Amino acid sequence: MSEDKQVEGATANTELLRPRLSFEEITFSDGTILTLDDDDIIVFVGPNNAGKSAALRELEAWVARSNAGLVIKDAKMRKVGTQDDLRQYLDAKAQKSGDAVNLQYGGIGYNIHHTHLNYFDSSTDRHPVAPFFAKRITTEARIQDGNAAPALALFQSPPTHPIHILLMDPELAKDISGKFQHAFGKDLTPFRAGGSKFPLYVGEKPPVPAGKDELSREFVEALQATNVGLESQGDGMRSFAAVILHVLAARTHSIQFLDEPEAFLHPPQARLLGRYIAENRPGNSQLFISTHSTDVLDGLIEGGSDKVRIVRLRREGDINRIKELGKEQTKAVARDTLARFSRVFDGIFFEHVIICEADADCMFYQSILNLPSISGDRRPDVLFVHTSGKHRMAKLADTLRSLDVPVSVIADIDVLNDEGTFKNLFEKLGGNWVDVSTSWKTVNQAVLKQRPPLNAEQVASLIAAQLKGVKGTGEFPEDRERAIKEVFKTVSPWSAMKRSGRSALPAGEPIKHFDTLSEKCEARRLWIVPVGEIEGFCRSIGSHGPGFVEKVLEERNLEADPELQDARNFIGNIWAKAKPPSTTKDVAVVAPTE
Repeated sequence: MSEDKQVEGATANTELLRPRLSFEEITFSDGTILTLDDDDIIVFVGPNNAGKSAALRELEAWVARSNAGLVIKDAKMRKVGTQDDLRQYLDAKAQKSGDAVNLQYGGIGYNIHHTHLNYFDSSTDRHPVAPFFAKRITTEARIQDGNAAPALALFQSPPTHPIHILLMDPELAKDISGKFQHAFGKDLTPFRAGGSKFPLYVGEKPPVPAGKDELSREFVEALQATNVGLESQGDGMRSFAAVILHVLAARTHSIQFLDEPEAFLHPPQARLLGRYIAENRPGNSQLFISTHSTDVLDGLIEGGSDKVRIVRLRREGDINRIKELGKEQTKAVARDTLARFSRVFDGIFFEHVIICEADADCMFYQSILNLPSISGDRRPDVLFVHTSGKHRMAKLADTLRSLDVPVSVIADIDVLNDEGTFKNLFEKLGGNWVDVSTSWKTVNQAVLKQRPPLNAEQVASLIAAQLKGVKGTGEFPEDRERAIKEVFKTVSPWSAMKRSGRSALPAGEPIKHFDTLSEKCEARRLWIVPVGEIEGFCRSIGSHGPGFVEKVLEERNLEADPELQDARNFIGNIWAKAKPPSTTKDVAVVAPTE
């Protein structure tokens, strides 16, 4: 049902203009100016204490009075309609009280004296009319907002509570109940025979008897016998229902502020809620959301990816740094399934992200980072993500950096094997290829010169030698399988480098250029594993990948094992350059041994 045709009071007028306010520009404390459309969904994300909730409060306050805050320093409002349009709208749709001198217009969340309508035309002070245009749905209030609505002469007096809208709009009530059913497996039914109040009931809605309606005794008794009031349900149901009611049943609000919609909800319900409010919010309205939930964010993108704008806040002293992932970038990430499953959106809620090649690498390096001797008493607010190989590291790093997320990348030494992959990664991290190209060529030539790559005939000959004598219908011998796999590891001259690391290079210029290359990479937070790969940090354990990490974590003392000293040094150096300024404990780091 279109907005103009939805019944709000005693009069329905499709020609009546609904006056609106929206934000045209917002200036943040770092000087960043965000220019907005009047139907944008703006999602504030970032680590704790970044200023997300404060931004919502200050924007709500700005609608009333144009005063700078700590996060929001300036804003420009967009206005649709005039004072006369507002008066006509209220005359037709608002609840009126008092005589001609003391005429008051009332509705959902607002009560305006008729002499205050001129505030709509003010550029600095709109406080008497602001509640008509803007609503902040707080975390605390949502538990109560699903409570029973007060008595009202339906279709005679304009509504004062979102539940009144459901009572007068059966299609909207059916729609909201369907969404609630999808989330919780139960119907949400407004009690039309409320009398002194109109509650919402939760349960399986009984059928309406033939020839009867929802005001009939049969239906009312069945509903009360089988359903329970929303007020007696858990916080998750009550919060979900309140958000849906406010967002979908809104009639006058052209700006809504929603703080942490994921509160009290399980992840699947948070995702559904995000999708529903993106798909069904009123047209020509702005929605500002503060969230810590990737589930809410995924739902918003699923329901309205062409309108979603992700704005990351990060506090530096008294300044809130702002970085936006625009609509087009958001849509691109939404279409990239692998990027989303790489937890790219999770990273925007952390102070730092470390990208690794494999899940086992993440587990090993995170275990070392969490040692008190490395990160101190404060557990690092760091997310480790893996990309299942080297080729997607650059794309993931670029996406996170575009949102001002501090990023470090840990790559095995054979990242230097392919010039295109390494160059792309270095440049996406802000590097200039000219700075490292000479060193890379010197290192690569040294590796190729030591062990030229095997040709196809040589590889086939080595495999044939392992297949010799293998007969019968039984299982293929495990020792031969391992030997054949080792053959492929020797195909690339970089295999020896990955097994031995920096020490496999000949002394002299190659080592010098490798160290220069590593130094320039580290300046861009690209960390090349000096021992080749994680297994090189503890050669006495013969396993590989997840098996290696499992044995290290179970059998070794990460804090004291001397064989793991290089690993502690490596991660210590990474954290020393990655930790935020607020991390005060200094950690002594010993230079890696050659």
